[in-house]
Amino acid sequence: MESKNLSKIRIGTFLSASFILISFLVFRTNLPKIPTLFLYNLIIIAAMQSLGFYRGLFFLGVSIFLTIIASLGMDFYYVWNVPVFFIVFLIVESQIKRHEYRDHIISTRMEEVRENTNMLREQHKRHKREAMLLEKKEARYNFLKDVTSHLSSTFSLNDVTGLVLKNALDIVGKSESALLFLVDTQKQELNLVASKTGSGFEKIKTKKGDLLDDWVFKQRQCLLVEDIKKDFRFGGKQPEEYPRSFRSIISCPLIEEKKVIGIVRLEHSRPHNYNSEDLRLLDVLCDLGAASLQNAKLYGQTLELAITDGLTGLYLRRFFLDRFKEELSRSLRNDLSFSLLILDIDDFKNYNDKYGHTAGDIVLKTISRVLNGFEEGGIVSRYGGEEFAILLPDTSKKKAKRIAENIRSAVKGETIELRRVKTNVTVSIGVATFPEDGKVEDQLILKADERLYRAKREGKDRIV
Repeated sequence: MESKNLSKIRIGTFLSASFILISFLVFRTNLPKIPTLFLYNLIIIAAMQSLGFYRGLFFLGVSIFLTIIASLGMDFYYVWNVPVFFIVFLIVESQIKRHEYRDHIISTRMEEVRENTNMLREQHKRHKREAMLLEKKEARYNFLKDVTSHLSSTFSLNDVTGLVLKNALDIVGKSESALLFLVDTQKQELNLVASKTGSGFEKIKTKKGDLLDDWVFKQRQCLLVEDIKKDFRFGGKQPEEYPRSFRSIISCPLIEEKKVIGIVRLEHSRPHNYNSEDLRLLDVLCDLGAASLQNAKLYGQTLELAITDGLTGLYLRRFFLDRFKEELSRSLRNDLSFSLLILDIDDFKNYNDKYGHTAGDIVLKTISRVLNGFEEGGIVSRYGGEEFAILLPDTSKKKAKRIAENIRSAVKGETIELRRVKTNVTVSIGVATFPEDGKVEDQLILKADERLYRAKREGKDRIV
């Protein structure tokens, strides 16, 4: 600013000296007046433009004063050149400044329009991004709505775990593997019950949870690991106990009634693959999955109660007969054989009469435990009061007889203590085999039942 003012002072000084000199030449010499006055006017214009309007105005006043002094005694005709020129200059200057002001206004407004256009363009881009995000969120939440519908109509535990994993991969995406652990309430540990892998991962061989899963289980919180090698919570490096190579994971607990019943975990070999939005979606899905898993467990327990005997834990007769029909149809289609065993406890009424009905229950439980040990892929049921039936698929008569003999021997060798008295019980068994003993349900059951009572008549504790 100081250098600029100094420059103007120098210009003003130079122009003032030039003006005085020209004034002297105009009014005190015989030089031609017109060219000299023209030069005189140029000096005034230069002063007005170089010094600015107000300084130039001051310069003009001083110039008029000096011109009057220089022209004393002379003809004042040339003196009027100065105010006339000044009026003309003011008119021209006014028009120029008006034009410049209009250009400035137009330029300013154009600049404002450009700024507003840029702002609107940026807002449009931002709104477009927000709209795309909202569309993505809407699609995800519509997907969650469908997931809720599917999960609420599924009551099989295996189907529910499969759906939860599949939907976790679909709704979150960008994952190479998904794992679902359920909590073993007896051992309080995590067991892998379902998994899905992509092409980037080898087959998952782990059966238990690792350090990350234990953290989620104990903290009861969701976990986002952007890079396992840089996460201070887990040592900043990938421990050897991790069976797979991964860099980023998200994991959420399945919580029902304030208890962790399982964990869902997604993995990827690329770091910074997941964000907080992915974790939130997985958490919502886990809330839905936890409720569905609990419903599936309750449904399974209800179904189990409906088809099993409360005392022995074996299947009830109705369920056994349904499975018997299915096995009969399967064997007919595939030309296979199967066998049926019907057992009856020898002299069971005597145990009830001698030791009471509680003793009878102990006998039934003991024999049920023995029968479960010889199931060999078959179906064991409590067929009547003290009668039991065993369905042995893909079993010939010879093999069925061997199984029946093992059961008879095991029951006879089992010591039962009733009212501090140790005793043993025996069973009689009737065996029938499809197709040689019958090709319809009633015929096979009747044949096995007849052979059971024949074993009773022939002395009990035997197989017919």
